Amino acid sequence: MSDAPAGAVELADRISALLYGIAGWLTVGFGLLLTVAAGRFGYSVATGTARVDAAIAAGLFALVLLLTGLVTVALGLFVNPRFRRRLDRRHGPSTFGRVRSVDRRVVRPEERCLERCVDCDDRVEKGLVRRYREEYALAGVPVYTCSEGYNHYCLECTTVGLRAEDVAGSSAEPEPDRRVLERAK
Repeated sequence: MSDAPAGAVELADRISALLYGIAGWLTVGFGLLLTVAAGRFGYSVATGTARVDAAIAAGLFALVLLLTGLVTVALGLFVNPRFRRRLDRRHGPSTFGRVRSVDRRVVRPEERCLERCVDCDDRVEKGLVRRYREEYALAGVPVYTCSEGYNHYCLECTTVGLRAEDVAGSSAEPEPDRRVLERAK
């Protein structure tokens, strides 16, 4: 099987993410422009000497412009792939400050992993990768990643480790789907 389709799909995904990022930041910029314009317009109406009915209408227009600007900024942030990835990694809404987290995923043979198992030092063709992060969070949303690292485990060490966690019953991490690990064999 050729690697060309996978490479083309990966290239298309990268271009798509880039275009979504550009569209997101342009939308954020436009929303900020609307918000600033609403503030300036509202200020000029408040300090001007216009009739009361005209001032009320202009004030309502400034309020609608402000709300439109804020909604546009929010939409621009949610379109941006980098912000969406951070939202996917969110913690509880009461989380502020430094947070440590561990994610894990299955390594499949077609990935051609070149890493070695941290337990037995064998090459990892199938198994598990644990990614650990330390990051700052505001209201549960990661703002800055301080450190990030990976631990690779071969299939044998992964199954032994998972059985040991089952016996101990003190696993702090969610357990991966065993059917996925069995398919990797």
